[in-house]
Amino acid sequence: MDRQNAKISRSEKLIKGFMLLVIIMQVVQYFQSHVLDFGAIAGAIGVLSLLRGLLLSPTLLATPIKSWSSSNTSISKDSYLYFTLAFVLIVVSAF
Repeated sequence: MDRQNAKISRSEKLIKGFMLLVIIMQVVQYFQSHVLDFGAIAGAIGVLSLLRGLLLSPTLLATPIKSWSSSNTSISKDSYLYFTLAFVLIVVSAF
């Protein structure tokens, strides 16, 4: 169990780092162009939602992606909502 908790902790730190990177990239883009690109903002919020959904289901962080579809991994209801929001925002940002 200690090894699994260490994997989850490392994965959480990595995901939070990616979230920070996405936010920094949006801020830099704004300060370079002085234009609010709502499509890019929607895409960034979609990516942040996707990463937040992963953070809300820690068992996903400790198991390989191939075994996510097995019955022993559980995804919380909040994660499903974040994944749905991420999908919608990423699709909207493509237009």
